[in-house]
Amino acid sequence: MRVEKFNAKKSQRLSLLILEQCNGLSYNAVQKIIRNKDVKVNGVRVNKDISVQQGDEIIFYVKENQIPKIDILFEDENIIVCHKPLKLETVSETNDNDLEKQISNQINSQCYAVHRLDRNTEGLVVFAKNMEAKFELDNAFKNRTIKKLYLALVFGKLSKSEDDMIAYLKKDSKKSFVQISDNPKQNYEKIETKYKLLKQSKSHALVEVELVTGKTHQIRAHFAHIGHFVIGDEKYGESEINKLYNKKFQCLCAYKIIFHFDKSSILSYLDNKEIKIENDKISFIKDIK
Repeated sequence: MRVEKFNAKKSQRLSLLILEQCNGLSYNAVQKIIRNKDVKVNGVRVNKDISVQQGDEIIFYVKENQIPKIDILFEDENIIVCHKPLKLETVSETNDNDLEKQISNQINSQCYAVHRLDRNTEGLVVFAKNMEAKFELDNAFKNRTIKKLYLALVFGKLSKSEDDMIAYLKKDSKKSFVQISDNPKQNYEKIETKYKLLKQSKSHALVEVELVTGKTHQIRAHFAHIGHFVIGDEKYGESEINKLYNKKFQCLCAYKIIFHFDKSSILSYLDNKEIKIENDKISFIKDIK
């Protein structure tokens, strides 16, 4: 039995809050947890799907077999590469239900995240299984010798089949928001985003994106800046369009990674190794027409 504890960030039905907090649980499983009184709200056990207020403390108990296993695409004695689902933080200091803890529990060994994806972005995440591998991976991500490619479903009709976009980004950490400028400005950092058009319809496009620089929300903000926001993006997109597509989370997936290590690295055997998520495993691909 696992214990999950968090504070409600908004007023909502108890079942919906648990579904958002504990990725992978089905609606029926959550209802069963509530009926069995395996939930406490502000220290009091409940057996009904009550309305919870912002700031309420919620504790619920989950059997290990109720949580689906994380899909591991590659594993050896040094690293793990897995498919992070939506609604799951890579690493969290306040929530016991994060990807790092789930993977560590799943293989019964401590793993270390060497990079992160946004909670509402799915895709490949790399973990080190020992400190030597962590050191090599940390340096590789810092020096950008590991190539990461994304798939994104963006709104509108793109005028170019491929582009190497240059702009300037300013981060507002307090608001968790970034601004984009076409021209250099004080406190703005240069960004570079490459894309290739894979599929175009009258109203949306599927693109492969390469982050040459890797700044906060870069893909989402950069495409929104050029008038082609990522569908489902509630922060940089348009809510009415997202509703038309019935998307509550950004259609963005870190779907491919290509390793590059020199011969002196303990991970040199991974040089030029490519790992990717197949299209039928990506949540939004099946909806593309």
